[in-house]
Amino acid sequence: MGFGRDLRNSHEGLLKLQDWELKLLETVKRFMTLRVKSDKEYATLLLSMTQQMEKQETADYVSTVSKSWSQVIRQTEALGRIMRSHADDLNSGPLHRLATLIRDKQQVKKSYQSLHQQLESHIHKVTRTDLDKLKVLYRQLSRDANNAKEKYREAVAKVKRLIGGRARGVCESCL
Repeated sequence: MGFGRDLRNSHEGLLKLQDWELKLLETVKRFMTLRVKSDKEYATLLLSMTQQMEKQETADYVSTVSKSWSQVIRQTEALGRIMRSHADDLNSGPLHRLATLIRDKQQVKKSYQSLHQQLESHIHKVTRTDLDKLKVLYRQLSRDANNAKEKYREAVAKVKRLIGGRARGVCESCL
């Protein structure tokens, strides 16, 4: 019914879906790689700025402004360390798992294509080779059946002649 029609283009649809998913995962991977790179660069710049400011900072006077400025430098340095740590975590965690997922999906696609090819060749063998063998066997059996039918008719005709001749002979002697 509708089931066969729905499956007609399923192989191509599945391959398109797999390709689309792989392309999307590659895009996500590129994005995450750029994110890690930019976060690391940003963290390096923040830490570099704080180191430069610490070198220049000479506390001749202690005031609320200088205390606030020291606090800004410490917070910026902490932010730089956190950014670097998060970038490293992103690189070693989700980005690594994403790369593994992409490799796994590529392997699944290759396996699927290989199995599909094996099934296609098996179906071809069954539908063509085995079907041809069955056609040849059918023709041979049909000839054998026709020959047997012809022999049967000849035997029946021969029996009728024999029985018919004896019956005439019996009938003539009866008279």
